[in-house]
Amino acid sequence: MKKKVLLVEDSTLVVKVMCRLIIEQNEFEADFALTFADAVKLIGDNPDKYFAAVVDLNLPDAPKGEVVDLVLKNKIPTIVLTASYDEKKRDSLIAKGIVDYVIKENRFSYSYALKLITRINRNHDIKVMVVDDSLVARKQCANLLKKYLFQVYRADGAKQAIRHLVDNPDIRLVITDYNMPEIDGFELVKLLRGKYDKQDLTIIGLSGDENATLSAKFIIQNGANDFLRKPFIQEEFYCRIMHNIESLEAIEQIKDAANRDYLTGLYNRRYFCEQAEHKIKSFQKSAQNYSMAIIEVDNFKEFNNVYHSYGDQVVQVFSDAFKRYFGQDFSGRLNGTEFVVLQISEDQEEAYEKLDAFRKLISEIKIKLEDQEKGMTISIGLKFSQQDELTDLLKNCDDLLQRAQDAGQNIVLYD
Repeated sequence: MKKKVLLVEDSTLVVKVMCRLIIEQNEFEADFALTFADAVKLIGDNPDKYFAAVVDLNLPDAPKGEVVDLVLKNKIPTIVLTASYDEKKRDSLIAKGIVDYVIKENRFSYSYALKLITRINRNHDIKVMVVDDSLVARKQCANLLKKYLFQVYRADGAKQAIRHLVDNPDIRLVITDYNMPEIDGFELVKLLRGKYDKQDLTIIGLSGDENATLSAKFIIQNGANDFLRKPFIQEEFYCRIMHNIESLEAIEQIKDAANRDYLTGLYNRRYFCEQAEHKIKSFQKSAQNYSMAIIEVDNFKEFNNVYHSYGDQVVQVFSDAFKRYFGQDFSGRLNGTEFVVLQISEDQEEAYEKLDAFRKLISEIKIKLEDQEKGMTISIGLKFSQQDELTDLLKNCDDLLQRAQDAGQNIVLYD
């Protein structure tokens, strides 16, 4: 189920523009309110249904920005849209706790507002750590990050920061002050860069010192990704954070694409085998039983020779069902028609029943080809294990798969 955003705007034109942009984005849904009264009704007794709000500052029944107080009172991260810029008003709203203050100038303004909402939506899953020996500075920085719904960790120095990283290896961004006792910001960055590359952990240095060389020392000499001088304004802080997080996400997308099969989106053979080795070692260490299965679409070569342009369609239909069924398991595409899944299994019978149920599910699927519907079947080689390594599992599954095909296909054979 998609998350929801609340949009409060009395202009039907703006509503249409925002609605179209949200549909194009296709990441979340929106409820629209044309008046303050409508907003009150929509929020009701369940403000948690909205992860963010975009509100017009001046409404017919709330001309003095009362809607901002309404959504902030309900602890909904809020972006303000307004037709005119007022410096004092902006400062007042920022102090109240809004995320941003956007001027309705053109279509780009609405695209920017949507980008902010999208960023907030994605931030729920991103862990960030603030390192500063000053409680006040640490709290200020953490509160700014919480406005954007990051998961925030705080550390009063390098030792606590390292403990947080050990306990939470999925922390993606570290913001560290320079002036700290015992281990300063430079030394902390050096320590972290000894273990984490720039594409794995983003580090931003902070300092209120006037020394003009600090940024170069943080970034060039010690390996930080960025530097921000204190005091900073909220917009500058968010701009740097967003830029660095988006750069990190772009690198992760490139890496992920290199590990995926282009047609199905499943992990390719190389990546599957690399990760399967680690998972098998983990299963063995924790004394968990596991199984591996290689699955192949029956008669695919003959089928593809008859229906020349439909091979990819068959693979996509099968892989869609495969991903839905084995969504919680580790799986991949070994080659053109062979797919593999590695899963925790209590016993051999449980593993067999799960695979046989999938076999039956596939046999019920019909694919429309030219002027007729065509069914498909699959053969499966299944190996249950408590100690086998990856190479042996793959070989055993492949042998069992071959025997299943020789035995007439549309069958699960296991050992």
